[in-house]
Amino acid sequence: MKAFLSGVFAAVVLAVAAAWVLDNEVQRGAQEAYSSSFARP
Repeated sequence: MKAFLSGVFAAVVLAVAAAWVLDNEVQRGAQEAYSSSFARP
């Protein structure tokens, strides 16, 4: 039971970290892509 709870806790921490990275990195990259010269109006 202890191993299961620690596994669930680790999964939650990884999910929160991944969501934070996606929110900060991917969205910023998308904004830069849309503002670049490659984006068509």
